[in-house]
Amino acid sequence: MSSSLIDERSKAVLLAVIDKYIETAEPVGSRTVAKIYSEHLSSATLRNVMADLEERGFLNQPHKSAGRIPTDKGYRFYVDHLLRPQSFLMKAEVLSETHELEYPLEKQNLQGLLEQACENLSKVSQQTGLVMLPSFSSACFKHIEFTKVAPEAALAVFFSEQGILQNKVLPIDADMTQDQLTSISNYLNSEFSGKPIKWILRELLKRLRLEKEHYNHLATKAHALSAALFAKEKENSELIVEGALNFLDQPEFTEDISKIKALLATLEEKTKLINLLDLCLHHDGMTILIGEENLQEEMGNCSLIAQNYQLGNENVGTLAVFGSKRMDYKRIISIVNHTAKIVSKLISENQGV
Repeated sequence: MSSSLIDERSKAVLLAVIDKYIETAEPVGSRTVAKIYSEHLSSATLRNVMADLEERGFLNQPHKSAGRIPTDKGYRFYVDHLLRPQSFLMKAEVLSETHELEYPLEKQNLQGLLEQACENLSKVSQQTGLVMLPSFSSACFKHIEFTKVAPEAALAVFFSEQGILQNKVLPIDADMTQDQLTSISNYLNSEFSGKPIKWILRELLKRLRLEKEHYNHLATKAHALSAALFAKEKENSELIVEGALNFLDQPEFTEDISKIKALLATLEEKTKLINLLDLCLHHDGMTILIGEENLQEEMGNCSLIAQNYQLGNENVGTLAVFGSKRMDYKRIISIVNHTAKIVSKLISENQGV
């Protein structure tokens, strides 16, 4: 039967079980639900409701004599309930309960801001904070310097408007001098400062075609070198991780050392998390992945709550809380949403967007 067809009593019992399990990390029995359920129902009636919810796949009973715990399907129903417009928890009083996140208002580079945002996400949520920096191709060009470091190699140091620095070693002709490289730097800085990398790459390729037609040897070299710098590659997006050891505070992980080892290895290696956040970047609004929805076996006991941050109206990166499925969704949804809004506001103000 579809979860949308749950009757009001079953829904209230399910929500009560999940709230209590999030609070205690212990299976929840009918007597416990009877104490917190607003309507007076016998333990026998509640047991029947909970048994029905188990048959439908919303609850699970780890042991015959134990109470029940939520399944992934149960958590999904719970989260979808929280995200409904009439019950969505983004009100000021909820944020005050979760400690208003404070960010310095003075100007700082983007990486510094995002590192602090990640630290605050972890600290306030008591879970693991994740922040993915904007990709190189989404940045806006500010300044570049070319330095000859070998007979046939030059180091390009690129600064973006958002405050991100990139280094790249590029092959050059052996006869290219430092003076020529400096001229190319000056040309790029005067022509393209403030323009998005994606636009610059298209413009360079167009100019390359024109220069070949006019046989302008030095300009062709300049545009070719610049195009190599800005060429689209499979980018290794940088991921900031804070609070990985918070998993050790969750009893569901400390009971099985192999689970925590696999999880910490995933956090250390980062690639799987980057792939998840990259998927979130291409979706508007909040993304919440629960348990097996995370697609990776070692993440089966975890949930991810992610929100994109923006420069103007464009999604440029993603921030998230990653932690136990038993996380306090009401609180953390608010934390993530609020943090994304603050980061978006500050980076847009710094860029005059």
